Amino acid sequence: MAATGVLLVTLGGPRTRDEVPLFLRRFIGREPPPPALESAVERYDLIGGHSPLDEITERQAAALEAQLGPGFACRAAFRHSEPSIEAQLEAMRGAGVERLVFFLASPFFASVTTGNYLEHAKKVLGESGWGVDVLWLHSWYDDPQFASAWTDRIAQERPEPSATYLFSAHSLPERLSSEPYRGQIASACSAVAAHLGLEQWQLGWQSVPGGAREPWIGPQVEELLDGFARQGVSQVVQVPIGFTADHVETLYDVDIAHRAHAQKLGLSWRRVSSLNDAPAFIRALAHVLGEALAAPERHKA
Repeated sequence: MAATGVLLVTLGGPRTRDEVPLFLRRFIGREPPPPALESAVERYDLIGGHSPLDEITERQAAALEAQLGPGFACRAAFRHSEPSIEAQLEAMRGAGVERLVFFLASPFFASVTTGNYLEHAKKVLGESGWGVDVLWLHSWYDDPQFASAWTDRIAQERPEPSATYLFSAHSLPERLSSEPYRGQIASACSAVAAHLGLEQWQLGWQSVPGGAREPWIGPQVEELLDGFARQGVSQVVQVPIGFTADHVETLYDVDIAHRAHAQKLGLSWRRVSSLNDAPAFIRALAHVLGEALAAPERHKA
């Protein structure tokens, strides 16, 4: 029996094309309008018919367990797909773990994403009556090994000193701009840029839903690409720093939509691979967890 159970938690995604409608229904909380469903299916078809996020997160959890060694059981849990947060909490309870770590796979905190996952898990735990000792692990964007994981990834893919680096992250409505998320993203970008000695870099925001009825945080990636073309920039390297694993926001929004926009402008464009289950990223997760276990009182709420 593992003394410590670790749930690595993220959004989730459809594992097959047939699961796309169910995933969207769970994600938006109602039946998706036919045009929205059709658009989503088309995008998933363009990236292979499914999201790799669930499988990647499960690989991350397995690698983290191997890194930590005996005494730990690490499992992936998803807010909008299976295995769900509810199911994995019940599995950990059945396994008799003595301490539970609710570990958000994203290091950035926003009320509508990571905050929602936290509140949901607290509600489920409260209703279950399970009095397990719990650590809530989030907002680890400033862990030095997280920055090192991105630095290593960029260095492995031949950094181009003359290129302009474009960091990108999922945008949020401007009404949420005072939340920690925006500043945490900017801080992480600055740390990676400083490690690499980058002189030319900017942060762009992506994945604003079509037909959005309110302002979202900008500038958007496409706006920055337009500006680069006007300024005579020739090479652009995009770093999807806001995502720790591939899913539709990297495989479609970045690899297809952003690439096409850059090519239309005549820019030489490439993107740095996502962290996924790279060893440096798994070491970063282990470091974040180790720091939390050494000071558990900081992660009780």
